[in-house]
Amino acid sequence: MQLFETMRLEEGKFPRLPYHKKRIKQSAEQLKFNLDEAKWNQLIEMLMNDYPTGAYRIKILLDQDGSLDYVVATLSDKNKFTAKLLPLTDNVNKPELINKTTIRKHLSHNHQTDLVLLYDSNGKILEFDIGNIMIKEDECYYTPLYNEDFLRGCMRQSLIDDGKLSQKNYDINDFKDKILKNQIQVFLINSLREVAEVEIYL
Repeated sequence: MQLFETMRLEEGKFPRLPYHKKRIKQSAEQLKFNLDEAKWNQLIEMLMNDYPTGAYRIKILLDQDGSLDYVVATLSDKNKFTAKLLPLTDNVNKPELINKTTIRKHLSHNHQTDLVLLYDSNGKILEFDIGNIMIKEDECYYTPLYNEDFLRGCMRQSLIDDGKLSQKNYDINDFKDKILKNQIQVFLINSLREVAEVEIYL
């Protein structure tokens, strides 16, 4: 198992970099991974210098012994996605649910749609497989409250901190009803795509 962060590198800068560093640091402490902050900072500096122009998807992986690796890919400009609802399996280990690890079995799907939107056994809407959910209702923006039941994204946290996003839970039946009545709009939020429109297939 590895910990990882997927980040947007744009024109030589990482938006939300402190959020990513804080998250991987907390996960490393919780899961007993050795994170050398000096090595992390050195790698970040190198990537910013090596890719000064354009937009890239940067994935940084951390091994338990502290080894860091990275993958660089160009970032496509896809800004509209499709998604279907999927129940979260009951047997997911909490550390895998709330930390960004390479064990992602609970997020696997057959890709009939671009994404899946997970909900729990109580009907609470949780998250997409590649990011958090943002719901626009009555000109306000909402995301589910965190109760150690999904991965807290860096984009989500930055929008909450900026006062642009409020926390409110949505029940699956209420959520479906509001979609059918066009009362809500659904978005994917993550640090890579930032904000992207999502069409939910019911």
